[in-house]
Amino acid sequence: MQTLVVYDISDDEIRLKISEACKRFGLARIQRSTFLGYLTSMRRKELTAALRRILGDADGNIQVFVICRADLALREVIGKPFDEYAKEELLL
Repeated sequence: MQTLVVYDISDDEIRLKISEACKRFGLARIQRSTFLGYLTSMRRKELTAALRRILGDADGNIQVFVICRADLALREVIGKPFDEYAKEELLL
């Protein structure tokens, strides 16, 4: 299943660690604080645990969504895609 990670974190260091973790798990950045990619259920649990450890008690909000292929196919992108994601899409 596709996994969508959205976060709102004001601390630069923690925000960077969150984005690095998402990239390590193979997710592609689709917005500045949003990552998307395929993860198995087990890998998603591992990612969620890693994100919890990174955020700790700091202020912030991280949301992890599971999206099936059919729902993702209904997605509409309005405007220019985020450059990093556009490059990933070309590789698929």
